[in-house]
Amino acid sequence: MIFNMKPEPKKKLPNKKVISSAKFEAKEQFTKSALDNLKTENERLVNSLKKSGEIKESKRK
Repeated sequence: MIFNMKPEPKKKLPNKKVISSAKFEAKEQFTKSALDNLKTENERLVNSLKKSGEIKESKRK
């Protein structure tokens, strides 16, 4: 008995441009998130130091 089996179609992989673009997007997203976290942490520290009287509030802004 001979079976007529169709070979499974190969999965098409994304091209290098798509992959590097996705990697860039992920890095950019991570960097933006890390920067936002640092800004938030910095604000918390400054506010804490102002409350404790360690630093005086500046009238810039």
